[in-house]
Amino acid sequence: MPLRLPPLNFAIICGGNELETYDVKQEGPCSMTAFVASEAGKHFKIMLNNHLLDSGLSIYLHIDGERVYQCHLGAGQSGQILGIYKDSTSVLPFKFQELELVDPDLENAPVIPEMGTIELRACRSRARATVEYLPSPIHGLHEGRVSERSKKAGWHHVSTADEVPIKGPMHTVIAEYIDPPNAPCASFKVFYRPRELLMAQGVITGHTLGNGMSEVDDRDRRREDGPSGPSKRRPGPTVKKEETDVGDRAQRIRALQAELDSLIAEQSSSSVKRERRSPSPIILGHAAGEVIDLTLED
Repeated sequence: MPLRLPPLNFAIICGGNELETYDVKQEGPCSMTAFVASEAGKHFKIMLNNHLLDSGLSIYLHIDGERVYQCHLGAGQSGQILGIYKDSTSVLPFKFQELELVDPDLENAPVIPEMGTIELRACRSRARATVEYLPSPIHGLHEGRVSERSKKAGWHHVSTADEVPIKGPMHTVIAEYIDPPNAPCASFKVFYRPRELLMAQGVITGHTLGNGMSEVDDRDRRREDGPSGPSKRRPGPTVKKEETDVGDRAQRIRALQAELDSLIAEQSSSSVKRERRSPSPIILGHAAGEVIDLTLED
C-alpha cells in the first residue's frame, strides 16, 4: 500500500514492485514518516497520485538532505519521478548504492545528518503557463563519500544508474503557489536502510511472508483466531511458546547487530567509485508518460 495523505499518494517502486513500508506514523494532519528496506544496486522510481481535482501540486523532492526535484503534478493526475534528467531525451535512473565511509581523523569528509532519507513535500499550485523545457539549476545528489559519523543511517545512499532514453515532449510549467513552500499541504519522509539494519533495530520483526505479514505477526494472529480443526491448543504450551519466541527474537537481533557492526567496519575501509557530474534538470511525468512538467516559481 502507498503512503496516503488527503491530497497525495506516495510510493517507491523497486524492481517493478512497491517497496513495503514499516513503522508508518502520521506525525500530523499533513505529515507521515516510514521506513523501507534498501538493497545496493537496485533501481527505483517514485510514483505519485494527486487526489485534488481543483488544484495542481508543486512537488519538492529531497534525497539525503539535498533538494533534487521541483516539479508540477496536475489536478487529479498521476506521475512518476524516474531519476535525474540529463536533457530532454535521457534520464539517469535512481538506484541505491553503498556509501564510502571516511575516517574523520584522516580525511575531512562531510557529516550528513539526513543521509538515508527520501523526503517529498507538496504545495497546492496553479499552472499559469507552459513553455519549452528549461534546464533546472537545482542541486544534484550526494556523491556518497561521507564521514564515519554518518554511518548510523546505514551504509547506503541514492546514486544514479546509466542513462536511458525517455519519451517526450518535455515542458516547463510556470506555477502560482497557493501554499507557501515552507507550509506544504502534504509531507512524506521515508528512511531507507539495509534490511539487516532494520531487523537489528526491531523495525522489521520476524521473517516477512508473501502477504507482507511477518511470521511473528502471523503466529500471533493464529493464536487469537484459534485452531481451524476440532481440537484446541492448551493455554500452557501457548504461553511457553510465546516466551521462547521472544527470547529467540532478542537473541537473533543481538546477533544481527554484531554482524552489522562488523559489516560497517569492513565498509569503512572500502572505496566506492563515483563520477562527478553537474547538477541536472528535474522533471515529473504524467500518467500517459508523454508530458513531463517542471515547475518554476512565479
